[in-house]
Amino acid sequence: MRTRTGNLCPQMCVSDVQLCPEGYGDDSCPSGQSLCIDGTCSDACGDIPARNNPCGCKFQYPPEDAKGLVPCATFPDVTIEHYNADDLSQLTDFCSDKFNVSGSAPFWGDWSGDQELPDDTEVSSGRRFWAGSQCPKAPKYGYTYKEPLWIGAFSCVGAEVLILLIWVVYKYLREIPIRRMRHGESSGFTTGTASAAAA
Repeated sequence: MRTRTGNLCPQMCVSDVQLCPEGYGDDSCPSGQSLCIDGTCSDACGDIPARNNPCGCKFQYPPEDAKGLVPCATFPDVTIEHYNADDLSQLTDFCSDKFNVSGSAPFWGDWSGDQELPDDTEVSSGRRFWAGSQCPKAPKYGYTYKEPLWIGAFSCVGAEVLILLIWVVYKYLREIPIRRMRHGESSGFTTGTASAAAA
């Protein structure tokens, strides 16, 4: 264990910015600006693409429970003595005390975790999760080759191969009489040439 300083507190994601700790919701932004989906303040939040939302944890296809979550303002750097990276409760307890996060919130991905909302909020229901540095690793997507695109491609290639095989067999059968006729003509020509040479 050692002392660490930095942006250690995870991003807090909420279903309503009113659930953010005091000073880290819309009230953290200058007059005329709003808290955007990327956790920054701006007067043109609509220009920020949805993929910049840290509450999606960089998942290409975020789970349904993550949709609709927005970030609170990013917490500033902190210093934690006797920091233990494996003790997540130490981290969240410290950050909760430091930034007045009342109630409790589970980690992103623990969708059935206990939700204890702050008493001083006007929101009667909602959801809050610790995300950011505590996000799980996004899954790596790959082809299963059962997708409609691949099924269509395999079907087209298979049909072309089948047509080619049918054509080869058809051509071979149709050429049998021609090959026999040519073989007969060749044999007759050889016999005639040999007879002429003997005479």
